[in-house]
Amino acid sequence: MGTQYFGIQQQLNDGIRGLHLNITQGATGSDVSLCYPDCNAYNGGSLKDTLTVVKNWLDSNQRDVVTIFLESALLKASPAAVLKAFADSGIEKYAFKGKPLTTGWPSLESMIGNRTTLVVFSDDAGLVAANTKGYFIPHGDIVLRLDGPFTYGSEWTCGPWNRRYESILVIPHYIVQTATYNGVTYKDMPYPFNLGTTNGYQYEFHAITCRGGQSIWINFMEVDYYSEGDVKTPTLKLNALPYPNDNVANFYPQFFDATVEIVGVSASPPSLLASVSGLVVLAARPYTKIIDEDEMTAKEIVENSLNF
Repeated sequence: MGTQYFGIQQQLNDGIRGLHLNITQGATGSDVSLCYPDCNAYNGGSLKDTLTVVKNWLDSNQRDVVTIFLESALLKASPAAVLKAFADSGIEKYAFKGKPLTTGWPSLESMIGNRTTLVVFSDDAGLVAANTKGYFIPHGDIVLRLDGPFTYGSEWTCGPWNRRYESILVIPHYIVQTATYNGVTYKDMPYPFNLGTTNGYQYEFHAITCRGGQSIWINFMEVDYYSEGDVKTPTLKLNALPYPNDNVANFYPQFFDATVEIVGVSASPPSLLASVSGLVVLAARPYTKIIDEDEMTAKEIVENSLNF
């Protein structure tokens, strides 16, 4: 049972920029499979094929940065096989190489300019050590992952509270259950119910609540079945971005034809005061000058107000 209804390419097209991949040894020593929680319950194909999809998408989207979280500590995969999958897929050329723990993170613009638009975290120290090219970043040194996952009916919590020097904040926002697949009972299996609530107002509430208790900004919200409910709208809000089909121009101040006496606010309709409040000085200081907007451009209004 997978944790999403759409494949990797559709996820990327829909704005997903963080991919959590559970990797395990494949049928042969040279293969690596994507399985959750193991290949008996769900086999999502080969790591190489998935990385090829991501590589091809990065080829066509050169100003986007994608982050991959490799989870292999429990389902061990051969480091040599993992490295071969990265090399054979061609995605290595995009991998960011650095030590953000000691040197800090580069700017997003410099990563785009250098075409290092893939960041890879690994929770397996052996895998990190085997990568002599240096593009597997140790998960535990950099990533602060908050409490989770959760069971239905439990409260969203925001620990741990012992941040050291981690610079990436991940909030797990998904619900799990105990379930039986192919005759085997598993814990922490996906819970594909009540998603309108889980991936609705609770998503925004969880994000804002936990952000308030931590000293670094949210980088990733981990969700199951992102296509259900509405996680896009609150994510746009958290990033201060316009909603779909909206335009930043809709938020520019609008100037109307009116003769406004600054001292006598009764001469200014409320809509005018609201629309020009972004200029601040029009409502912040008392003065007596009369402005005839019929005879002034917007640029002149701004320049005139700054000269009072």
